[in-house]
Amino acid sequence: MKTSYIIGLVIVAIIVIAGAYYYTTTLAPQPQPFKVAAIYISPLEEPWNQALHQSLLKAEEELGIDYSYSENVPDSDVARVMTQYASSGFDMIFPHSWSYHPVTNTTAAQYRNIFFAQGSGMNMDYGNNTVLYDYHIQEAAYVAGAIAAKITNTSKIGIVTAFPGVGDVDNLLNGFIEGAKSVNPGVNITISYINEWYAPSKAKEAAAGLIESGVDVIYSERYGVFEACKDSAGNIVAYAFGNVVDQNNASDVVIGSAVWDPYPMVKELIQSAQNGTFEAGEYIASMSSNTSKFVWNPINAAKFPEAKAYSDTLVQQIINGTIVVPLNFGPPNP
Repeated sequence: MKTSYIIGLVIVAIIVIAGAYYYTTTLAPQPQPFKVAAIYISPLEEPWNQALHQSLLKAEEELGIDYSYSENVPDSDVARVMTQYASSGFDMIFPHSWSYHPVTNTTAAQYRNIFFAQGSGMNMDYGNNTVLYDYHIQEAAYVAGAIAAKITNTSKIGIVTAFPGVGDVDNLLNGFIEGAKSVNPGVNITISYINEWYAPSKAKEAAAGLIESGVDVIYSERYGVFEACKDSAGNIVAYAFGNVVDQNNASDVVIGSAVWDPYPMVKELIQSAQNGTFEAGEYIASMSSNTSKFVWNPINAAKFPEAKAYSDTLVQQIINGTIVVPLNFGPPNP
């Protein structure tokens, strides 16, 4: 009788312990992923958007974040979208447009427990939770300009860009112009504005007009230029440079690309927000940090070996500080 009683007690104890173990292991709260949202004013295909989008996808894979995004969000609707993310449990928001910065200022002040990374802009109220970043790749644009001046046969080079008077864009144009004039002070540079952020057909039309005027090398600050650089028979009538992302695979007309790699910044911002070391302020890209770079198209590196060698020297001089390409947000003076 005692033996049966003891056995029963042991069985009951095992059941209780197993039950406690089950509930402890299955019902213990699990850590929630760090939630990041990005808001894009234009389609993801636009290079400025591609650069951040690819970096956040990489962060999702390597850092385990939960990434969501909205594209084609006009200025008139960004306040609603930003507030929706802020009130839905997101930890960090990337408003990825210059024109969003006034809304980011207001929203970030209302949600000090959320981190905001504003993609270009001005007059930010950084508080303790806001970073301003930009594609400060004027160094890479300088190298592109120098190459353009080296390879042009007409001494006429062009730029196809979006709007006049946008500081971060003007910074790139000024870098390109300065690089070209460092090689040939008398080079003729023409800027063509399409007055839209993303309009490939307009960019193509603008490039065709430049080529018709004798331009044979174009800085494609906007997407769509490459399609104009060959005639109907497929012959190259002008060369071009990619911008922001590596566009070298797009066409053999691409000499190389002035590239912005935001992933080191994205990784730093996310990890610092997670471990409590987040610092508000500005994030500046540079060649020395490997977040700004010029990437040659291998096809054209072989075709223009002298320009390739010259550009390699320029890059090293920029990295070691022998050549300084300053930020210049003023109106370009070609």
